[in-house]
Amino acid sequence: MSSLARDPKGYYVALGIAEDADGDAVKSAYRTKAKRLHPDFNPSPIAAKQFHRLHEAYDTLSDPEKRAVYDRPWKNAQKQEKARAKPEPKPEAKSEPRRTEAKPKPDASTAGRTNISTGVDEPAVCRCGKITAQPRYVIFDLVWGRVKRVQKRTVAGIFCRTCADRAAVKASLLTWVAGWWAWPNGPKETIRALVTNVRGGRKPADRNARLLLRQARAFRARGETDLARSAAEQALVFAKNSSLRGDVEQFLAPLGEATRAIKDRWAKPGWAPMVQILPLAVIVAGLSTFVVYSTPAPLTVMAKDLYDRAVALMDSSPAAPAEMIDIAGRVYSVTRDGGAVRTGPGASYQLEAVLKIGALVLATETAPDGEWLRIVTSDGTAGFMSSKELSPDVPADALDDVGAFGVAAPAKTN
Repeated sequence: MSSLARDPKGYYVALGIAEDADGDAVKSAYRTKAKRLHPDFNPSPIAAKQFHRLHEAYDTLSDPEKRAVYDRPWKNAQKQEKARAKPEPKPEAKSEPRRTEAKPKPDASTAGRTNISTGVDEPAVCRCGKITAQPRYVIFDLVWGRVKRVQKRTVAGIFCRTCADRAAVKASLLTWVAGWWAWPNGPKETIRALVTNVRGGRKPADRNARLLLRQARAFRARGETDLARSAAEQALVFAKNSSLRGDVEQFLAPLGEATRAIKDRWAKPGWAPMVQILPLAVIVAGLSTFVVYSTPAPLTVMAKDLYDRAVALMDSSPAAPAEMIDIAGRVYSVTRDGGAVRTGPGASYQLEAVLKIGALVLATETAPDGEWLRIVTSDGTAGFMSSKELSPDVPADALDDVGAFGVAAPAKTN
């Protein structure tokens, strides 16, 4: 009779026991397998499915009534075969099935199932479906603001380096867009998630150590010793508890020296952090541009340029009837609204501009009688003003602008 007929759902194979195993053997096999296949300890993407199947097998075979129902078809068939072979069996022949039934030798299909259930010879697979020599179990954070509520999610799984970078960028960009819109905790949680993702996500130490050790065993079973050694050495970095560290060291001991060096693809930050902080760089650049273009240029920057333009304008204007005396530049304030700037030192000259009270001008020359001053305004207008409309006393709130002309500040006025 085939093993499939005796074990139609593969419960005995799942537990790794014979059909005649007693209750203690069933319980012992279940405990051993459960520790290995529990999703909290096994990073395999099919660990949950394997553990569920293991529990289903134990639930059936540990219950005498359920087990009897499960075994009834093949045991009845076995009795019928023996009845046909011996039409008149002796009474003691009833116990023959138990004495003659030995542990069945698993065929090729059974052996394959056993290897898959243990997970030892099957390498871990990245979320993209490819086998990676340097897998990592990584957790990335994603924050979604909901006005007054912060919704936090995680993107977790086994990644190769390329897929991990893509997942980090995706989680961070979504957080950049959606994480701030909850008050008051949205900004704080968003910044926390972004910092975690930029640093490469969270990598649980024990889980990654077990994952890498499993990968090392899979590569060793395939004869790829250098990859096995590389994975085990990376597992050693994550192994924090002494028991797990001892397992890794025990695995490394017989491998010998590596014949070729395997580059650690996780050693450098890569391109992902730069992409994740790109929105911050764009925001800073935008704010800087706004500040530069929205803030008036200080007079310290404008003073020399304005003075040079004023001299050029004055030099091109008609010659003044009176010889002007250079006073090396002095700041005055306009004493009344409608202060007139004219093209020459006299009321008969053409009106150039009208200034408001409190406006500052830089006087460069004065007429011999002191009645007219040659001035330049902060917007580059050059001309002449009557000294009666100007005062050397500058309001206190304008002293910073006075210093911008590069001259000593005059006395304060109330």
